[in-house]
Amino acid sequence: MSMYPSGSFEDDVQRRVYEYVERNGAATPAELARSIELDGGRPHSKPARSGTYTETVAPEPDELRSCIEALQAEGYLTEVDGKLRVALEATTTDLECEGCTVTIRPAREEDRDGVVETMRTVAEEETYVVAENVATELEREPALVRANEERSRIFFVAVRREEPTHEETGESNASETTEANDEPTTGNGEVVGWLHVDAPTLPSLRHTAEITVGVDPASRRQGIGSSLLEYGLEWASDAGYQKLYQNVPATNQPAIEFLEENGWQREGEHEGHYCLDGEFVDEIMLAIWP
Repeated sequence: MSMYPSGSFEDDVQRRVYEYVERNGAATPAELARSIELDGGRPHSKPARSGTYTETVAPEPDELRSCIEALQAEGYLTEVDGKLRVALEATTTDLECEGCTVTIRPAREEDRDGVVETMRTVAEEETYVVAENVATELEREPALVRANEERSRIFFVAVRREEPTHEETGESNASETTEANDEPTTGNGEVVGWLHVDAPTLPSLRHTAEITVGVDPASRRQGIGSSLLEYGLEWASDAGYQKLYQNVPATNQPAIEFLEENGWQREGEHEGHYCLDGEFVDEIMLAIWP
């Protein structure tokens, strides 16, 4: 179920552009023009005993522009805030909360710090081992979202935007509503929740994906977690995943209750799977077939 367009690239320029953006999380067209190199086809001599090497050249501006437009038209890349990113077929939805609007949308590279911070906060509050491991992995990885031949890792975020007052905006209610429904830029809010979809590439497991989901404790009991979970399940179903699963320590009762209230079923447990604070803790396995 990988989003990587294997075998769909028309030429080497498309492949190199896509892989550069995917590997780095985001890139401007100017950065791509500086970074993409192609085989120039002309051999040059190396020092003695080193043989020859092939000269590399940058793609022509028109060729690069045409390549980017084709990858956007085919749904592999999208441009947000002047940067090209891996495209996710997902809409943006708004949730009205206490004194703010929470927008649920595909994550961007600029959300990385907020995602990691929220994961750390949730893991510390409730001992969410898998989320803590993902946060550690993100601190080492070059990109938040990955979609290549080896893995498919997708993030969605809940971003809070404080609602401006009339005095701050000088606008009518109608104008405020329009602004709230527009897709926000990265600087318009903070990450208060995430949903992470991590899928294996083995053919026998491609119908499955592991989910982690969480909301900052200060932003709970407003429907954000349930909305994130519903959003992620709908995306996963549309993407062709047939089974989603999560594993959490038995001591994380709030997470278990939350998932069961949203239709997840217990599949079993691994006895003494974790050692937390010097004590062995069972791991509860939950799953849902969206």
